[in-house]
Amino acid sequence: MTPQEISLAIYNLTLLPVVFFSILFLLMAILNIFMDRPEKNQRTKVLKNFPFVTVQLPVYNDPVAVKCIENCLQFDYPKNRYEVIILDDSTDQKTQKLMRRYARNNPGFVKYIHRENRTGYKPGALQAAMPYVKGEIIAIFDSDFLPAKDFLKKIVAPFEDPKVAVVQSRQGFINKDVNLISRFAAYLLLVHHVMLMPVYNKLNTVFFCGTAGAIRKKVIDEVGGWKINSLTEDTDLSIRILSKGYKNVYLKFETPSEVPVTLEGFIVQQLRWTFGNIRAFIDNIKRIAYQGQLRITQKAAITFMTMGNIIAPAVILMTLAGLTGWFLGEPQLFSFTQLTELIIKFAYTAGFLVLATTTLIKHRSIADLPKLVVAAFSISIVLAFANCIAIFRAIFMKDKPLFGQKTSWPCTPKQGNDGISLR
Repeated sequence: MTPQEISLAIYNLTLLPVVFFSILFLLMAILNIFMDRPEKNQRTKVLKNFPFVTVQLPVYNDPVAVKCIENCLQFDYPKNRYEVIILDDSTDQKTQKLMRRYARNNPGFVKYIHRENRTGYKPGALQAAMPYVKGEIIAIFDSDFLPAKDFLKKIVAPFEDPKVAVVQSRQGFINKDVNLISRFAAYLLLVHHVMLMPVYNKLNTVFFCGTAGAIRKKVIDEVGGWKINSLTEDTDLSIRILSKGYKNVYLKFETPSEVPVTLEGFIVQQLRWTFGNIRAFIDNIKRIAYQGQLRITQKAAITFMTMGNIIAPAVILMTLAGLTGWFLGEPQLFSFTQLTELIIKFAYTAGFLVLATTTLIKHRSIADLPKLVVAAFSISIVLAFANCIAIFRAIFMKDKPLFGQKTSWPCTPKQGNDGISLR
């Protein structure tokens, strides 16, 4: 075989899985149209009783957390029916001082827990705090989230059903328009929350997203607590909860937050998510396959949610082989036949772009479409290369630090930190 024939053979071989995933994305878009209907649990209910809620805020050298804390102090939930616990793993003395001030100014209502080490990082902090939790419901916020006044009333309402274990809200963005990187990071999360989560809600495969949601405490204890060596502790916990037959609920109201604004911050975040989700699937494969109480549709959805990025190597190989085969041959740039073939193959593989475009339409952000297209053909290629590394490490090097350092839990830099006084 000639080099061109080898390149084209590789291209056609890798085209198959890419087309398969493209069809899955199109299917998700179609399912969203039929499944995303208003439901009773999407409306704000008048609570008959107010279960005690513990609000937890894991913090690591992020003074921007003061904004989140201030919002939590303003919840229109009875003050005698919730508490706030700051889980501060900060090594920065000024941030520690800033966090302690809230406990000092709100004795009994705000608790401050500081660990001398970061064993287990965020899931380690959450697990270490479990003995101090008074609430039957635990609400969790990352430091850059800004919950609305009625957040607790909305998030608690579905827990009136004793089978409900997790309630998750939609993620919003306060810094989406900073640059192309922040836009693309927001687009990916919008696809997940606007298009996929309503489908998962119907299939009862909603995952807790690690923030802006709530979990029933006794269920956390029942499934064995937080897994402190997981890079995506929320995914791992969600799989264990769903496998026990519990119901997880998704609510469409948005909780604003930040997205990464630097390429390094975005790639590191995506690497951790890809590595962690694949490990969560592998570590729970028996539970997913046959030990749990999951229906076949749940098993399929969980596999798609955790292993979707496995397509990255095929995308890279298809792109490289296609370009190589094109240039090794005698390309006729204006050949009608080649142009037609190119359009057809693009249509086969454009499932994600169609899903993302539909997302913008539903979110009333269609004006962002040109930027989405530019990001899809630039940043996404870089992301695919990075995900290939995460996939390899998750499968073959799971016991080694993901980033070649002592810690594989780098926190995403927060823009909001720059505007906070540490005095």
